[in-house]
Amino acid sequence: MICPSCNQETEEGKFCTKCGAPLNQQEESVTENISEENSTDAPNHAEVSQQESATAAESNPEPNTETPQQVNPALEKVKTGLSQYWNYFITRVKNPNVAFKDNEQHLTNSIVTAIILALTATLFFYGLLNSLFQDAAGLFSSDESLGDHVPFFSTTLKGILIFIILFFAGLLANFIMLNLAKHPATFVQQFTRYTGTLVPFAGLFVVLAFLSLLGIVKIDVFEMGSQVFRPEEAGFPWGISFITILFIIIMYVNPIIHMLYALIQEKAKQSFYFTIISLVITFAVITLMNNLFISEILMDILESMY
Repeated sequence: MICPSCNQETEEGKFCTKCGAPLNQQEESVTENISEENSTDAPNHAEVSQQESATAAESNPEPNTETPQQVNPALEKVKTGLSQYWNYFITRVKNPNVAFKDNEQHLTNSIVTAIILALTATLFFYGLLNSLFQDAAGLFSSDESLGDHVPFFSTTLKGILIFIILFFAGLLANFIMLNLAKHPATFVQQFTRYTGTLVPFAGLFVVLAFLSLLGIVKIDVFEMGSQVFRPEEAGFPWGISFITILFIIIMYVNPIIHMLYALIQEKAKQSFYFTIISLVITFAVITLMNNLFISEILMDILESMY
């Protein structure tokens, strides 16, 4: 090999046999040059890999997990409507006098209240009829399938029609008399105010309907038989009396309160007589509707049970 110091040929080893200089300087310089080349090339490789990663990210973007889910507009609208009606309902349960100042903006809530009232009153009576029929069928027959004989859909549809007429006959009578008394309220305003005062009764019928469908609230078949066949031995019919009083309040007392309040607020003359005449008209409308088709519908419901 050639010594890097004296450029003379020498044997391999750590030192030159001619001048004694170390022979590994050439190897170290070669190693240093190789490392310098590698160090200068390394950033270029890093830059290339970074560019490749950025290109891959642009071509295959990952899904954005932080993007909020889109809210269903229909569902959000339903939630808002339910919240508004709940506030409307609770306010009039706590203080029904608020309903006397309702107007056109409460029309939707008033319509919902009317539907709830008629539907729950129908379900309440369906539960009573169904429990009564099941108890009677259990006494006179061992066939348990007779207990499910009360038709649901036909009974509820006919019942809703009946209760709409019974509950809102007073509204029709009040509208006639308020027009005669030259009251400035429109029919929509009278409807919202009249229905608003029925909110507590709608809440009561929701509870009664639930209890009657479960069979908790029902008419005892023995009490009913005693009232029909042996009235002199029967006790006081508390259940039937409660139902009767409840419907008298809704059909007659509530329209009177609504009529009197409207006339007194306007300082109308002869408010007392206008209210009495309105009560007479309410009774006449209910009697007429009963003679025309309500009694016939009730008979169809009873006949469908057998």
